[in-house]
Amino acid sequence: NSNFFICSYCLLSFVLSHSFPTKIYLTRCPTIIFMSNISQKVYFGGCSEISSVFLVLCDLDVYFPSTPGSAFGTLIFACQVTFTFLFLFYRVIGWWKVSYHLWSDALYVLKGGQAELFRPGKSFILYLFLTLNVLLGFLQVYWFGLIVQKIVEVLSGA
Repeated sequence: NSNFFICSYCLLSFVLSHSFPTKIYLTRCPTIIFMSNISQKVYFGGCSEISSVFLVLCDLDVYFPSTPGSAFGTLIFACQVTFTFLFLFYRVIGWWKVSYHLWSDALYVLKGGQAELFRPGKSFILYLFLTLNVLLGFLQVYWFGLIVQKIVEVLSGA
């Protein structure tokens, strides 16, 4: 499990865009190792970042502006649409679905005393992670709101 974590951490750190809040990601990512469920590790450590690949491709338009109707312009538009749908699916809808399972697992071990039994004095890390999970979840919703605002702006011709 830790090999998967290290590989995905290195790969995702490599593909992060300059516009992505790297410090938040890099401080959030190591806490993934404390999760007990491998699907939660995979989701928060990798799946939720899939949309970032298309965001990086969209950033090409910043440095190499596309001409509407050109092949490059069509590629950029396809990346923007793909980014939007993947962001909604993985970072908004999926985030809360997987977070529910994370909360369920964490509260189970906290209430049952297993957290203190196996890691005496370290239960605060679970509470901290649950708090950060909610804050990051709301951050995903906020970012999606900004994406929707941009879509409305583009569609209205402003």
